Amino acid sequence: MISASVVKIMRVFCLLLTAALLFSAFPAGSSASPEPEQTAAPSKLEQQVNEWVSVLAKQKLFADWQGADPQIQALGPGTHGWLVLFSKDGRHIGYMVVHAVTDGSFRMGEYGVGSFPLFSQQQLKRSLIRNELIAANAPSTSYSAVRHYLHPLAAVWEVKIDGKSYWLDAKTAELLPLKQSDWDAIEEAAEDRPAAPLLTGNRSRLRLNPTFDAYERLPWLTKEAPFANKDMEKIVLRLNKKQRVRYVTEPYGEAMLYAAPVVGYQRWSGGRLDLALHMEGTRFIPIEALARCGFFYR
Repeated sequence: MISASVVKIMRVFCLLLTAALLFSAFPAGSSASPEPEQTAAPSKLEQQVNEWVSVLAKQKLFADWQGADPQIQALGPGTHGWLVLFSKDGRHIGYMVVHAVTDGSFRMGEYGVGSFPLFSQQQLKRSLIRNELIAANAPSTSYSAVRHYLHPLAAVWEVKIDGKSYWLDAKTAELLPLKQSDWDAIEEAAEDRPAAPLLTGNRSRLRLNPTFDAYERLPWLTKEAPFANKDMEKIVLRLNKKQRVRYVTEPYGEAMLYAAPVVGYQRWSGGRLDLALHMEGTRFIPIEALARCGFFYR
């Protein structure tokens, strides 16, 4: 007959053996789940972005997008949209803005190529240092930055440093003469602005001309008449002939004027027309959005 002390020793031995087996099966730092982690299937948004990229990447200007790493981020508070940043070999090569549609689909807004995409953190920090708002060796925790995006010509960083707010352009990172009340008024005025036209069709035609200095001539100051909204096709004809077109806008009122060279366009097979502006890279914006916010000059 086995004594009670022997039974107790056997129970302790079994517990120790079980623990040793479990430890060998799941080493430190590993998951206790016996099943390998599965790669998540692409979301509906990711699938749509990939479809747009497959069309754009057929053109040389966007060819690197095909193998790029798309990083999808929230565009900003209240936007119902996303910013897609494309990177390759550790550097930014382009961006895309995507908006949600009430039927569950997505609408592509502006997009562009270049090392400094929309809402570039690198550009932002350089501007803060250049404007002596932070020291060159200041850590990223020395300021906070929030994206605001109403439309392509009203896209800004709101930066807070020591309790004070500063506003900077989302594309150029230029310091803007804005206050909170100014932005509130711009936001209110933009509420009834139509959305970007739907992008239909699976083909596009790209025209790209050399850039130039938009301030070489100042037609908006010499009372030269701009192109009428009904004459938008004349802009395309000028670009086809490699003739210059300037785009001028005051999105934040009289305190800030932008003049940018229009260097080309992208026409989609479904009819949408996006003009290419040279602004710290090449920026494609639907012509309707540009016409609502500014004027085109020769």
